[in-house]
Amino acid sequence: MSRITFEEYKSGVKTKYQSFKLVEPTGILLNPSPAQLRNLCLILFDKSLSINDENAFRVFLNAKEGEDLRRVIERFEISRFRPVISFLTGETESDNPARIELAAVLVDFEKRPYSRFLKEELVINTPNSGLTEISIPIEVEKELLSEDVEVHAQPFVGELNNSTLKTKKNSKNPYLVILAGLLVLAGLFAIWSFNDEENCMVWNKDHYEEVPCEKVSNTMTLFNPIVTKKDESLISNFKKIKACDTTSFFKMGKPCIWYGKSFDGSYEYFTAPGLHPETGKTLKSITPYIIDRHILKNK
Repeated sequence: MSRITFEEYKSGVKTKYQSFKLVEPTGILLNPSPAQLRNLCLILFDKSLSINDENAFRVFLNAKEGEDLRRVIERFEISRFRPVISFLTGETESDNPARIELAAVLVDFEKRPYSRFLKEELVINTPNSGLTEISIPIEVEKELLSEDVEVHAQPFVGELNNSTLKTKKNSKNPYLVILAGLLVLAGLFAIWSFNDEENCMVWNKDHYEEVPCEKVSNTMTLFNPIVTKKDESLISNFKKIKACDTTSFFKMGKPCIWYGKSFDGSYEYFTAPGLHPETGKTLKSITPYIIDRHILKNK
């Protein structure tokens, strides 16, 4: 995740809150309480959510696949809305992507989700021509904003050549080629945006490794995602594992394994919450359904 652009995204959401709360029809955002925020979620749901907004709701509420979203909202513990209020009012900071995306929906922040904000704000500083904006055809924009290929904050870094953004006439899905090029550009932008003396970390098969930032753009390939800043907790605690019937999935009733889908649609399992290191999507906590359906069944 590009720390700089994500901070800008958060700032944009909070700025929108200050103006939107004055015109929001229900008046809930003027002085919101956790219970009122849940009611606002129900109101927005009843008005019909876009695919991206519904996805933001499901991630924040930890709704299971196929679960009735309205019932999930109704039964959701209201105290868990309090951090969202604290973020919007500036009482506390938050780097929780699910929390920020829900806040963006509640205040109707136009450039949501973060993947759209990153696409629209990204500029590349080239030596010869200064700032060059990335222009994306409307068809590609729709593809990028669809649920299946939505990108969440986790940039990729790789070697960029003149053919990166070109598609073949007979390609089955040319938009994925363009998407790959955008991810490359996003990663390069992230590398140029922070101090060379800082260290980054790169995903290596099943764990993060520390690497000097100034070396990343020269040594990494397209399929090695990076995080803009080293995070000791991720390096120490975030691992990909092979889950089986002997894996400890819960401790004192709380999940200790998280899961997400890889690019090919297969399920992968991790020892800590966060973003999938390759797709950039928010990982979900393990559930008995996932264990039974995708782990024990494939034993």
